[in-house]
Amino acid sequence: MQPPIRIFALIIGIDKYESGAVWNLESCVDDAYRIRQWLRNDLKVPKDHICMLLDRHATKDNIEKAFLRHLINNDAIQRGDAIVVYFAGHGSSVDAPEGWFYPGSFGGKAEVLCSYDFGMQGVVGVSDRCLQSMVEELSKTKGDNIAVILDACFAPVQSPSNVRARSHTRWTPAGKLTPNDLITSLWRGASKRPYPRGVGFYNAKSTAYTLLTACSPGEKAMEGKDGGKFTSAFLQTARETPLHSASYVSLLQQILPKVKESQKPVFSGATKRPIFNAVPFRPDQTYFQTDSVREPKVLRIERGSVHGVVAGTKFSVHAYNYSPCNPAIAHVSVTDVHPTWSFGSATRTVPSGSWAQIRQWNDQGFFRSRSKRSLHTLLHLFLRK
Repeated sequence: MQPPIRIFALIIGIDKYESGAVWNLESCVDDAYRIRQWLRNDLKVPKDHICMLLDRHATKDNIEKAFLRHLINNDAIQRGDAIVVYFAGHGSSVDAPEGWFYPGSFGGKAEVLCSYDFGMQGVVGVSDRCLQSMVEELSKTKGDNIAVILDACFAPVQSPSNVRARSHTRWTPAGKLTPNDLITSLWRGASKRPYPRGVGFYNAKSTAYTLLTACSPGEKAMEGKDGGKFTSAFLQTARETPLHSASYVSLLQQILPKVKESQKPVFSGATKRPIFNAVPFRPDQTYFQTDSVREPKVLRIERGSVHGVVAGTKFSVHAYNYSPCNPAIAHVSVTDVHPTWSFGSATRTVPSGSWAQIRQWNDQGFFRSRSKRSLHTLLHLFLRK
C-alpha cells in the first residue's frame, strides 16, 4: 500500500455575505467544491487533509482559527509537505492608516479578502499584511512548499455599473470600514515589520510561498454559472498537464489562453519551482510499458498470461507512469495474449513509449483460458518425454 499523498489544504468559498451592503456571488462555493474534488479524485488527497469553510462558516475568526489548527499547529504536516490555501469570494481595499507601510507613511490602500462577516462591526476580513504574516509563520513551521490561490480582485478600474456585471465580479467596496479597523483586525505578529506600499497581495519578493491570483492588479476577477474564470482555467489546465514535470510558471503559460475575460492571472513568489515541489508525484508500479506495433492503433503491452491477462482484459493508456493525476489518453482491449506480453486494440492512435494500467479483468475468460493453457502445457511436457 502506498503512503498517503502529502498535500494539505484549507479551502474557503463565500457566495452569501452577512452584510446586506455586500453583493452576493454565485459560484464561489461551487469553485471550493471543485477544488476539493480535484484534490480528492485527481490527486488522491485523504479527506482529513482538507479543511473547507463555506459561506457563514467562513468568518474572519473561523478562517484564522482554521489556519492555526489545520495548518500551523497540525502535527500531521511534516516539513516540506505541500500546502494549498484557496480562497474564492470578494476582495476589496481599505484606506491604510498612518504608518501602515513604514513609520510615518500616509495614504495608500490595503487589500483584503472579504470574510463572510466583512463590514460587520468593523470586520475587514484578512488583509494583505495579515495573510503575508500568516503564511510566513506557516512557512517557518512547515516549510515553503505552499501555494496560495486567490480567485478574487481588489481594486477594479471602476465599480461595476450594472446588476449583471456587479454580480459576476469578485470585488466589493469597503463601505464604512476605516483605517483603524485594519489595525484592530491584525493577525498576531503582523505589525512587527513594515509592509511594502503598492504591492497588496502581489508581493513578488516573498519566497515563503507561491501566489496564484485570478487577475493582474486593477483588473476584475470574473465568474459565471460555470464558476470563476480563473478557477475553471486552472482546473482544466491541471487535468491536462503532466504535473509531475511542470513548474508554476509553465502552468501559468497554459492557463493564460484559457481565460477569455479581460483578466490576466498572475503568479508570483517561487514560480520556477515544480508544482508542489513534486512531493505528491511518484513512479507507480501499476503502470506497464507499451509499444506501437503492426499499425498505430495496435499496442504491445508488457503483461501477458503469466500475469493473469486474457483476451478481453481492458487497459487505460497514459502518457507517463507517475501518479496521482495521470489522465488516460486512450483505452485498450486485449485481443492476443502471450506468456509475458499481449496485443491490444486501442481506441485511438497513441505514441510509442506510453504506459498502460489494468482497468477491467475478464474473469470468466481468465479461468477458461487458463485451464485451456494449462492442459496444453501438460500435453506439451508429456510429448517431450
